[in-house]
Amino acid sequence: MITTDHPITGKAEALVREHFVKPFPHSVTIGILENGNQFYLGQGQPQGFDYSSAIYEAASITKVFTTTLLCLLEQQGKLKRSDTIGQYIPEVAGNRKISAITLEQLGSHTSGLPRLPAGLKFVMTNKLNPYEHYNEEQLLKDLPKCRPSAPGRYEYSNLGVGLLGYILARCTGRTLEELVKEEICGPLFMEDTTFVLSSAQQQRLLPVYTANGKEVPHWDLGALAAAGGLRTTARDLLQFAKANMGMGAASVAAAMKAAQQPRLRIRRNDEVGLGWMIRTGVYHDRMHWHNGGTYGSSSFIGFHREKNMAVIVLSNNGSFALFSLLRAQKRHVDEIGLELLRIMTKTMD
Repeated sequence: MITTDHPITGKAEALVREHFVKPFPHSVTIGILENGNQFYLGQGQPQGFDYSSAIYEAASITKVFTTTLLCLLEQQGKLKRSDTIGQYIPEVAGNRKISAITLEQLGSHTSGLPRLPAGLKFVMTNKLNPYEHYNEEQLLKDLPKCRPSAPGRYEYSNLGVGLLGYILARCTGRTLEELVKEEICGPLFMEDTTFVLSSAQQQRLLPVYTANGKEVPHWDLGALAAAGGLRTTARDLLQFAKANMGMGAASVAAAMKAAQQPRLRIRRNDEVGLGWMIRTGVYHDRMHWHNGGTYGSSSFIGFHREKNMAVIVLSNNGSFALFSLLRAQKRHVDEIGLELLRIMTKTMD
């Protein structure tokens, strides 16, 4: 069932008004999954607009697709999570620390690699689209020069997960686009989750705005597309969440469950899996989530596997400060998504 009518709708609308009180154009789409039923709420577009099929930048939610692919390919016998960078990228043979990093460490942000590649600043010609020209050549030039910190500690890394996606494509001989479509989106009937939009999909891609209302370009992630390059819809992300709760194609179910397993506790109530952030002790069970942000978009996905509930929040309003990729920002979509999950869980309890 797909409907816009849900008991939590009033609270969701109030949260959107609270966090998006801006005079400039923006759109917010909320998707709710509860016991297999899907509900949608949208604000900011003309009446009659289909919020569930509006296309947004997924940004770093892409990372959990990449780590799901890692587990899928391991299931298929194509690789192992314990494989090392050096097995797939001989160009780094002279750097033993880089060569020894495992694919699992790349996917769990425990590789010791920095958040961003050092060479990014040398190819950044448009600060509004910073990764646009960061290509394979630059990545392979940067890697041998990296001096990672000691592996095993949590350090969020776009470089690490971007590199993981590059390796998955390199070892299979397929593009990242092909892998995501064939291994995940096809089996889950997700028709609008892609790195490259068709002309028809381009018509549904919303323009993006900074937190200050400035229209900016959509991001192109170049060689690091696996860290944040997907475009998607609330409808597709609910399908992805549903599958992660065990209500999807059998071909991806086991891999998704493997990616969800905790790898490291990073704070009292927070753990990290493969891609997924995991919150414990607050909602009486594990809540898996991830967020994303570019200069002009914000995204959130969160789900409770045991309670069959999920929330998606997508906005074409960014939460990053311009020109500051490293600055920590409070993302409004996170606050909305986490609060809705809290309310839903409390209601169920």
